[in-house]
Amino acid sequence: MIRILCALVCSVLLVAGVPAQTSGYGSQGYPGYMPSAPPGFHPGRGGVRLEKGKTEDAYTLRIYTGRRRPQDIEVSVDRGYLVLRSVRSEQTNWNQQGGYSYKRSYSRFHRSLPLPRDAAPEQMSRTDGDGIIDIVIPKQQ
Repeated sequence: MIRILCALVCSVLLVAGVPAQTSGYGSQGYPGYMPSAPPGFHPGRGGVRLEKGKTEDAYTLRIYTGRRRPQDIEVSVDRGYLVLRSVRSEQTNWNQQGGYSYKRSYSRFHRSLPLPRDAAPEQMSRTDGDGIIDIVIPKQQ
């Protein structure tokens, strides 16, 4: 009897068009909810964030390097893509009173961004700042 009653109530709610509950994973009611990013902002992996933009005569990309140094991030162009790469590896060794210890850390970052058809990547310029890389790619004339 309870099953029949539940089925009847559920079918009435579906027919009546009652919206689904929005408090679940990934929704505003959930404690882990993160609002959508502003336009042009793309979170990256490994603490690297990207912010794309454009002007009348160029495309811009601002890279927030996070824990990496700007000089450790390689920027290149490969077959119509802007390629960002970084490999970081460090090892610390110490020997204290007959004991030997070491700490090893390794991280890698790789991101490919498609270039617009009217971009002129051969005229790309790069400016490094304090935790920021600014890239400007002019549009073709």
